[in-house]
Amino acid sequence: MVESLFAQPPVSAAPVRAGDTVLVLAPMGEAVSLGAFAGAGRAALVARVRETFGVDLPEQPRAVPSADGQVVFVWCGPTQWLALAAGDAVEGGLMARLRAACGDLCALTSQSDSRTTLRLFGPQAREVAGRLVPVDLHDAVFGPGHVALTLAGHIPVIFRQVARNPVTYEFLVFRSFAESLFHDLHVAMNGALS
Repeated sequence: MVESLFAQPPVSAAPVRAGDTVLVLAPMGEAVSLGAFAGAGRAALVARVRETFGVDLPEQPRAVPSADGQVVFVWCGPTQWLALAAGDAVEGGLMARLRAACGDLCALTSQSDSRTTLRLFGPQAREVAGRLVPVDLHDAVFGPGHVALTLAGHIPVIFRQVARNPVTYEFLVFRSFAESLFHDLHVAMNGALS
C-alpha cells in the first residue's frame, strides 16, 4: 500500500523567546530563482519585470517588493535574483506568472522546497544577529530592504532586514542547514541576555 509523505518543518514551529526577542520559523511562500541569460537578456529581463511587476530588479544587495506587494525580488548577484511570493499566494502561481512574463529571457528554478526562512525580531535582534553574521548592522548602514549573501556562523544564508521597529531579520537558509542555524541563533539569543 502506498503511503503519502507530507512535508515536515525542518525545525520546531514553536517560537523561541529570550526576553522580548523572538526566533520563529517563518511561513515560506513560493520561491523562484531567476538567472538572466547571457547577452542582452539581462536588460530585457529587467524591462519585462518592470512592465509586469511594476518594480526594477535590484542592482545591488537589496530586496524590493512588486507594485502589488505579492512578490519580493531579492538580489543574489549581478544577474541572479530570488523571487519570493507572499505567504498566502497560491502554490505554483509565482512560477506560472514569471514563466509567462519572462520565461524566454531567464532560467527559472523553483526553490520552494529547498529553502527555509527563520525570522528573528525584537529589541535584541541586532545584537543576536551580530554574533553570527559578519555584517555591519548599524541602523545607518543596514536597514529595511538591505540584503547580504553571507555566513551566519558557518552556514551560508541570504540575510535581510525586513523591518526597523521592531528590528526584524530573516535568514533564508537551505533546509538541510535550518536546524543547525536555529540552534546557533538560540544560543546567540541566550548570550545576548548575559
